[in-house]
Amino acid sequence: MTLNLRSRLLPEAASDPDTGMHVHLGAPASADNTRDGLLEIHPGLEAVAPDAYVESWTTRGSPRPERRGPLRLLEYPEILFASWEGPDHGLRDQTEQAYRDLLSACHARGFEHLARIWNFFGDIHGEEDGLERYQAFCIGRAAALEALAIPQTGMPAATAIGGTQPRLVIYLIATRTPATALENPRQVSAYRYPERYSPKSPTFARATRLDTTGGPLILLSGTASIVGHESRHPDDVAAQTRETLANLRALHETAGRHLPPPRWLRVYLRRPGDRACVAAVLAEHFSNAWPPPVVQWARGDICRRELLLEIEGVHA
Repeated sequence: MTLNLRSRLLPEAASDPDTGMHVHLGAPASADNTRDGLLEIHPGLEAVAPDAYVESWTTRGSPRPERRGPLRLLEYPEILFASWEGPDHGLRDQTEQAYRDLLSACHARGFEHLARIWNFFGDIHGEEDGLERYQAFCIGRAAALEALAIPQTGMPAATAIGGTQPRLVIYLIATRTPATALENPRQVSAYRYPERYSPKSPTFARATRLDTTGGPLILLSGTASIVGHESRHPDDVAAQTRETLANLRALHETAGRHLPPPRWLRVYLRRPGDRACVAAVLAEHFSNAWPPPVVQWARGDICRRELLLEIEGVHA
């Protein structure tokens, strides 16, 4: 099935007082300024100045909005946008509940296939019940997936980033027909990581492909300087950037070199002061690309302490 789905980074209005990263799922505000056709998500991450963009996903048709407690849904004929927001204390249980709520809602409406999912929560390296909080998140997610009998190989592209606010924010895109999951030949599939990283492995694909009316859409997971399953180049942000770009290039080649280049990228930086160095590496890497991808910058903590950046984005 060919979907109508479009993804862009739009310049943020200069008058908007909220400089944090935020996301629009669905149609923009209507002429009377109502927002029934829009899910607006604030993941709780700081934008890295000077530029600011809004992540925008749009489709066609009349939406059916619904809200039940922390769960918000925006159903279109071909696409379901959904989000879940709540406190992140007791992260393992909260994550399991959030995934149960989200996936049950998707399945009940006939959108049984996840195309892309994003996860944000505070203090990603803090301790909770004897575990690092990222590990608690992975265990909670795995418990929900196992309870709902979701196969690991059916999972979508995903991102998990730590912020400074004590909130769990998850948003996703679901479809009625499956996306094509893509893996990176340079990396072990995340769901096959050794147990030393977490009692339950992360569960996501390295990328997913959707066929849309505008052409193929490649949705890149958050990607870092990992080869096989091991982190590379600790404390060297330029080398980590090059390794990350090598991973993204390998994903592009796996999907098909004939497919479009990246339309936009988001760079999560552990240290905002690294922006100039990372930007220089990106400029060199995309020097022959026209147009070059639009790049958004956000301050965020990566799942492993030694990783200094993570890059996600969309080929379209």
